Amino acid sequence: MATAMSLIKAYMTEQIPSDGGFIITAYFLPGSNYSIYEITAYRNVKDIYRTGDGITFKTDGNRTHLLVEPPTYTNKHVEPVNREVGKSVPYRLNEMTILGGGKNEKIMIPEKPLMLYSSFTILEKESDFFSYLFIPTKDVYVAIRKFMADSLYNDCNIATSVSKEAAGKLLETVKKFTIFSG
Repeated sequence: MATAMSLIKAYMTEQIPSDGGFIITAYFLPGSNYSIYEITAYRNVKDIYRTGDGITFKTDGNRTHLLVEPPTYTNKHVEPVNREVGKSVPYRLNEMTILGGGKNEKIMIPEKPLMLYSSFTILEKESDFFSYLFIPTKDVYVAIRKFMADSLYNDCNIATSVSKEAAGKLLETVKKFTIFSG
């Protein structure tokens, strides 16, 4: 089965493949279940370097997100694209599938991925985040789906059935990535 490796470790040991991969990054709001996941795919890297903000890839890519909004979030009426820094994703509510959790949380998944042109950065936060690299293998989609379902269950306290449903819906968007076609 495809395996995941910490992106920082992969960078430090020069194990990030230049011919492509998937990166799953999650940012957790301290003291809340408000969480943002970014799934990024890349291919044909020209350069990779670390800055004060994170690891920058000089290449094109695709990206999608998953947002977990707890029932206690007070700005539910604000479009996700217009939310404050650290709580926003570049989508409007009508561009996302919204799943309800058993504890009244919302899991929001974009219908279409974004295209990233020329370069992108995987941000490093000081705390409450992780970033894993998945190498494209025949079963990488199975691994991504399992990883996401497990993370939603373990890290966000989402019920197993909803975690699996959200991971499946997210995978539908990930399979729309164009970076590996052609």
